[in-house]
Amino acid sequence: MNKVILIICIIMLNIKTETLFSANIVYDVNNIKVEGKITTDNDRAKLVERGIYKAFIKFINKTLLQEDIDRIKNIQIKEVKDLIFAYQIVENKINKEKKNELIINVKFQQNKINQFLIKKGIPYSDVSDISLTVFPIFIREKEIYFYSDNFFYNNWQDTESEEKNTFVKYNLALENIEDFEFINLNKDNLESIDVKKLLISYENKNYAFVIISLSKNKLKVFIKTSIQNKEIIRNLNLKFDQLKKEESFNNAIKDIKNEIKQIWKSQNLVDFSTPSFLDFSLEFNNINDFLKMKNILDKMELIDNYSVLELTKDYAKLRIKYNGRIIKIKEKFNQKNILVDIVENEWKLKMN
Repeated sequence: MNKVILIICIIMLNIKTETLFSANIVYDVNNIKVEGKITTDNDRAKLVERGIYKAFIKFINKTLLQEDIDRIKNIQIKEVKDLIFAYQIVENKINKEKKNELIINVKFQQNKINQFLIKKGIPYSDVSDISLTVFPIFIREKEIYFYSDNFFYNNWQDTESEEKNTFVKYNLALENIEDFEFINLNKDNLESIDVKKLLISYENKNYAFVIISLSKNKLKVFIKTSIQNKEIIRNLNLKFDQLKKEESFNNAIKDIKNEIKQIWKSQNLVDFSTPSFLDFSLEFNNINDFLKMKNILDKMELIDNYSVLELTKDYAKLRIKYNGRIIKIKEKFNQKNILVDIVENEWKLKMN
């Protein structure tokens, strides 16, 4: 019986890649809401097109850098429709304004998206959700504000309702006298402060240390982030309107958050025009391990295709063609509870 299963597995893995990936080559963008009056089939088609276009904008806002979003955000709906695998209207109701309200799920086909980005010379970001501890410090007229009198600390989370689909989650630094004293002692050189000393008691070591300085009609912003032990610094100059003080401050929070998202995306760029190859061996604990690995590889967006180099009753040797950094492949395996042992550049995997 085991021999039969092995033979089936070999046949399945030698099928053309497009067939293997036919159920998993799409990016899903769900719960897109659009509304409008539907009296004809044409009205309905136009409303669905709006939903598809809105889904595309949502997709690129999450996966592309802002400069690349700006390059393609005015794409024609015809071109967007060519990139979808399928769509589904999950809800159609009449709202209070007597308009049809549609909830649409859209599936973008990964291969077509990849080719589209290659043609445009645009890398995409394979981002995952991340949690950051944020330290917003406000300086006005040479006075430093930490907590109670700091607009940015007190209102940082208020924009979250507008960012339901963001992949960066913020946790405000807790108020404590030790942090206050440490920052105050270093107030003359805040940009060089060792933020890690503030994080000793925090489990989450990812942080964004933000200094906002008000000067006449400008807000000067210094951002120091450390994400997965990589430190990146950014400086922003934002407009400030004294007559619209609160609006200016809220806009600044949004701009700062957007810059932090750009930093996170920039660290996870994938260039589909330059794929790489990786050989690894999978040690079997039981015969089902091979099928489990196949299912995992089928669903990993960074993998273009894979093939079997050798297959025995004890192990399999496979070769994958992947996009992006190899560390991301290792992270994906770890997320799937697969043990990865790398000895002299040889990858050995085992189901945990």
